Amino acid sequence: GAHMNMSQVVPIKIYNQTHYSLVAETNAVNEFNFYTEKIVKPILAKRLFIVIAGQNYLKNLRSFGFKTFDGIIDESYDQEPNHEIRWTKALDQLQYLCSQDPQVILNKIKETVEHNCSVMLNTDWYSNFKQDFLKDIVRIIGD
Repeated sequence: GAHMNMSQVVPIKIYNQTHYSLVAETNAVNEFNFYTEKIVKPILAKRLFIVIAGQNYLKNLRSFGFKTFDGIIDESYDQEPNHEIRWTKALDQLQYLCSQDPQVILNKIKETVEHNCSVMLNTDWYSNFKQDFLKDIVRIIGD
């Protein structure tokens, strides 16, 4: 009964036909990361994700309390400054996953995806953003 944009709807029918998510984020520059509904969907759907985005996207995502999948896949792509190399390395991990038994991978990620979903659903993101934003304003005015 809630009104929402189509971008907020997790496509469960499609997700049920696949094992993993490749997230192509809106922004891919290295100067800052921009997190959108594109990463929220696989987190809520409890899926392993590989991200095409700017450098340190996963590192910064972890700073919000999320876990990622290093050890299951090689996430060193996240640290690569050259976007073409970074994206190639990320796609290499997708190819790796496609060569693995999905049930083995799904068993390995269970704890991580449960944790991420819990963080997403139980964090007051609006209040956190508001507090950080106000601190930045006070710092800027004080300088």
